[in-house]
Amino acid sequence: MEEKQDKNWLEWIVLGISSLLVLSVIGLLVYNAVTVPDTPPIIKVSLGQLEQQEGYFVVPLVAVNKGFQTAKNVRIEVVAASQNDQEEKAAVEFPYLPGQSKANGWATFVKDPGDPADLQIQIVGYITP
Repeated sequence: MEEKQDKNWLEWIVLGISSLLVLSVIGLLVYNAVTVPDTPPIIKVSLGQLEQQEGYFVVPLVAVNKGFQTAKNVRIEVVAASQNDQEEKAAVEFPYLPGQSKANGWATFVKDPGDPADLQIQIVGYITP
């Protein structure tokens, strides 16, 4: 005949803590599913200060996704117009830009693009997975 052993106090504490953790995670997931809006990606780009490197010029940029959906294959072009109306384009691509996140990149130019405030930023496209 088998004897039934009662759980000791340590087993009850571990059971209580693990149950509390599991219920907290489930509650957080339900809360996020109900309250977080399903907005598409809203991408904003800002430029930093121009830096001269050896043989080229670099303009740092920050891409921010203010929406809640992830943007995939985000392509951003930065266009600099020169004095003789010729444009030089630099492209930056981000494989993923999750919702409510930001990513840093650098646009490079062969010629001095001038004041970063005069540069044109174009978000060429992205997809939502």
